This record gives sequence, C-alpha cells and structure tokens, in this order.
Amino acid sequence: MNIPKVSIIIPVYKVEEYLIRCVESVTKQTYSNIEVILVDDGSPDRCPELCDELALKDARIVVVHKPNGGLSTARNAGLDVAKGDFICFVDSDDWIRNDAIEYSVKHAQRHSADLVETGIFCTSDYIVEVPVSEKIEVIKGKDIIQDYMVSTTKGAGYSVCKCMFSSKLLKDLRFRVGYNNEDIDFKYKALCRCETIVKSNRIHYFYFQGNESITTGGFRRKDYDLDIASNILADLTKEETYGDISFLGKVKVARCAFSHLCKIAFFGVTDKSIDKKSEVKNLTAEHRKNVGILLKSPMAFSRKILVVMFAINYKMTEMAIHLAQKL
Repeated sequence: MNIPKVSIIIPVYKVEEYLIRCVESVTKQTYSNIEVILVDDGSPDRCPELCDELALKDARIVVVHKPNGGLSTARNAGLDVAKGDFICFVDSDDWIRNDAIEYSVKHAQRHSADLVETGIFCTSDYIVEVPVSEKIEVIKGKDIIQDYMVSTTKGAGYSVCKCMFSSKLLKDLRFRVGYNNEDIDFKYKALCRCETIVKSNRIHYFYFQGNESITTGGFRRKDYDLDIASNILADLTKEETYGDISFLGKVKVARCAFSHLCKIAFFGVTDKSIDKKSEVKNLTAEHRKNVGILLKSPMAFSRKILVVMFAINYKMTEMAIHLAQKL
C-alpha cells in the first residue's frame, strides 16, 4: 500500500516557551512519513535558534527563516516548499494527539477523501486525551459546502488546523495576507475543490489558551477583519443555488455585529482608541437590522436568545452575562 508523505506546516513567532512541546507532539507521531516545516516568521526571541537545533536532531524537520509578515505569510511560505501528499497546519503554541496523522491518513485512504477533518479542544492545561463517542461522516459533492456553511454559523468550523488537506487542493491556493480570519475563505475555496471529505469528532488538536488570544481577549479594531472575511465568503457564495449555501453566506455577514457585541460583553474592550459606548451604539444599530435573518439561521437556540436580548437592550444583556459568569 502507498505510504503518503504528510507535510506539517508550523508558523513560529515569539513562542520560545511552547515551541518544543509543539514540535515534539508532531515528531513523536505514530505515523513516521512526515515532513515538519518550521517557518520562523522573523521571531525576535530564541525561536530561530531553537528551530535550527530541532532540525539537527530530526532529518524530517525543514526550517524556513523569513522576515516577519504575519501568520498568513508564514503559512504561505510553508506551502511554497511542502512536498507532501497531504498538508496539515499546526500553530506553534498548540499540540496534536500522538496518532492524529495516522488516523487522518487511514480515513483519507479508506474513503478516497480529499480532506479529513477532526476535532479541536481549547484548553489552558497540557492534556493529550479527550474521550468522545466517535462519530464519522463521509460527505460528498455540494453537500460539502452546505455542511461548511452551516458550521460557520455555529462556531469556528473554518479552522484549517482541524484539517488534513490533499496537497492537490492547495497547489495554487494561498492565505490572504494582512487580516485575521483568513481561514474562512481559504477553507471554502479548498472545499470547493473536494469530491469527498471525512469528518470525525475525535479530538486530535489542542488549542492552547494560556495567553490572551484573538478569540478570548478584549475587543480590538482588528476584530473587524471578521467583517472583511464574512463579506468575501458571502460574495463567493452569492451565486450558489444548492441548498442554503447562498442564504448562509448572508447569515455570516449578519452575524458579525452580533459577534462583536458578544465579545465586548464577555471580554470588554482592549483597544484604547475605541470608545466603548459609541462602538456599542453603532453595533447595536447594525445588529437590529439583522435580527430577522439570524433567527431564521441554524444558530443554537441559546445564541438566538442572546440575539434578541442584545437587540432589546445591550446594557441589560451585558449585566446578565456578568452575573452568569460570577455564578
């Protein structure tokens, strides 16, 4: 049987404390035919030296040093040199289960799949196992995009770190540079090229939340990058006639103001250039225009309750959230 090579791309920037943990979770995989691409994105700490030291210890490690340009440029640099039949992405402060690659390759071969997606677990502690009752789905054709669009309305279904891609999908595909949420349209474009995918709820990827992150920190102007990505996705889907794809593209845009209000209510405002009162007023006005479409969407019922509460009174909703957090 053919034993495909898997390229694992790891962007590296200011993660001196976590880099070895991440790389060891990859090099100690039960599946050995891997290529580990460490992309030093101009990191100002000891990461460049650590990358080189790790490469000396394992011939499967390739190091790319480049000037700082951000996550997308680092991933793109990794794609430019990847030689594997399949490609995965791991962020350098995270880690993966020891049989993650073996499991994904097995299902890719068993189902002739272009992409295998497994589960992510967010944690502030180092763990390697989260038991779940395994559920596997094989999805084909246009149902792949329908499923993806539903997932984007329910949570972070767009993360590329959940996926092992066939390299043929990504041959001429690269991440947008300069913005967060670049996974959203990148993954959509890759999925449009798929004939068959496999989805498993088995937890293989551990997302480290030890420090303030894009998703758990306070609101910043950079959070409006979500609006850019959502509008790109809506534009990509507007001509689709299959299922609810086009409608769900509109839902993604409609959800932006709601997502920003949630972040402010849960985590506050970090960016000192933002006047919270004014920002909330503008976002609430935008959110109220979108209540109808959000209530028709496949969002969870608990989220729809928040949709209505924010539309009625932001301050009351924020107080209710803070009370619930204390309890």
